Parts: sequence; C-alpha cells; structure tokens
Amino acid sequence: MKVRQSVLGAVASIMVFALSATPALPQTKTLIGAVLYARDSQFWQQVELGMRDAAKTYDVDLQVALSRRQLPTEAAVIDDLVTRGVKALVISPLDKDASATAVKNAKAKGVETIEFNTFFADRNIASHSIGVDNKELAASVGREIAKAISTDFQGDAKIGLIPLPAINPGSAVRKNGLLSALTGVKYQIVGEIEAATPEKGANAVEDILRRDPSTQIIWASNSGSLAGAANTVDHSGDKVQLYGIDMSEELAREMLNSTGHVMAVSDQQPYKLGFLSIETAVKSLKGEKVSRDIEVPVKLYSRSNPADLNDYLKVIQSLRAQ
Repeated sequence: MKVRQSVLGAVASIMVFALSATPALPQTKTLIGAVLYARDSQFWQQVELGMRDAAKTYDVDLQVALSRRQLPTEAAVIDDLVTRGVKALVISPLDKDASATAVKNAKAKGVETIEFNTFFADRNIASHSIGVDNKELAASVGREIAKAISTDFQGDAKIGLIPLPAINPGSAVRKNGLLSALTGVKYQIVGEIEAATPEKGANAVEDILRRDPSTQIIWASNSGSLAGAANTVDHSGDKVQLYGIDMSEELAREMLNSTGHVMAVSDQQPYKLGFLSIETAVKSLKGEKVSRDIEVPVKLYSRSNPADLNDYLKVIQSLRAQ
C-alpha cells in the first residue's frame, strides 16, 4: 500500500510540473509549444525572451513549459503541450536518446519538431536543428588563449581545464575545439577537473592550483563553472587568467572590472537561438523553404571590448523589465 501511495505521489508531482506551463491559450492563432530546461539562469531567460519576441513578430501563440532537467517531467510537459493542440514543438532535449520517445509520440500525432541547443541522436526526429557549432564555440575563445600564451607568457604556459561532465554531449566537442585552437603554441595541461556549477567550478580551481600553484591559465566549459572559478581566484590573489564559454551578467561585470581575472568568453547568443527556433517553426509550418540545420554564429566577449560588454548588460537589464 505504501509503495502504491509513493508511486501515485510521484505521478502527481510530475503532473503538477506538467500543468505549471503557461495556462492554456485560446486557439485563435497557430499554437507553438516550447520546452526549456528551466528559468534559473540568464541563458534560459534570454532564450525565452527571444522566443516570445519571435512569437510577437510572427503573430503566433507560444506555450512555454519547463522540463526542470528531469526526464519524467520533460515527457509529461510534452504530452501536455500535445493535448493543448500545439502545431509545432520546439525543444532542447535533455538526453539525445531518452528524450526521443515522447517527441516521437508527438510527431506521430502530426506535431512538427524543432530541436535547438541540444540534439537527438536520431536525425529523423526533428525537421530542423538550430544551434552553435560547439567546436567553434570553444575554438573562438581558444584562439584568445593562444594569443595570450604568445604575448603574455613568452610562448609557453601551464593550463588547467574545467570541462563539462563527460555525460554532457558537448563535453568532448568543446574540449577538442579548445585544443584545436592551441596547436600553434606550447602549453602543458597541469590539471583537468569536470564541473558545471559555480560550487564545483570553485572546487575545481582550488584543486588545480593546489596541484600546481604556478598555473597561468584556466579554461572553463560553461558559465557556471567559470563564475565559480572567477570568484575563487578573485579572493585568492592568484595571478591566473580565466577563459570560458557562455556569458552571464556576473562574467560581464567581471570583465569590466580592471582587477578581474576573466579575460574572454565565447557565447551562444541565446536570445538569437530562441528567436530563430520559433521563426523556423513558423516558417516551416507555413511550408516555406527552411534549411535543415541553422547555425547561430558564436559571439566572443573580451575585456578589451567594453562596449560589447555594456551592450550585453543592457540586454540583461531588459529581462528584468519583462
């Protein structure tokens, strides 16, 4: 009996999440459903802002649901969106394989699927894919590291790496992209510790510097781990240059600070990612010719270009006015 109650409780929790999507909209316009991981980071907030602006531009209704980084919740909100009558599903799948079943069920009911940011292993599931080239995303900031090695460290440097956990499909691609940009300079990797959150990024930096206090450069594979690394280095007094991927308000202000340690960050342009995802869905539903794969250009932010950093902060401020 207790087991049955536990199961029922779990199902109920999932359905609460499913119904926590925006309330049902009147079916007077084309309805598009979007599934985001969460709203707990500026990355996803910018994605959603781009989506909502695109929906206004193209005069369609948009229903946004959150997977909350849980596969059962993702499946539940997809089913809910299909029940609400969406014509297209725009989704960043949590898992390239495990997320496929619910989306295939939606597709079987005539719902078109657009994938963005992360992608299914099966190329037949989605009709269109929108995202950055993860290798170039890492290589763009890698080239900044190569310049620093040549100019600041006399052509040879000790580097620490903080890649994403190996389970993340972008982990190896980003690391390889970084290393591909360093082929023309000498360097030694003194430590490599996986991390994706500020707390783990801070711990990773401490471990790397403990192994080799003479480390000169540290690269982090996402904004969370980079922010944690920056906070640790700022308070430790270590003279380490930091580089990474994905912008945030904290990182922009860090680069505008003359005493900060973050030198450059490559960004996926999440606002544009969100806008293009909805735009592609609308055009595809209208039967317009749209490319199967749409690449969002990488944007590089650097402390040497404060105007770009201030423009970025204006976008973040606009999120608060929503």
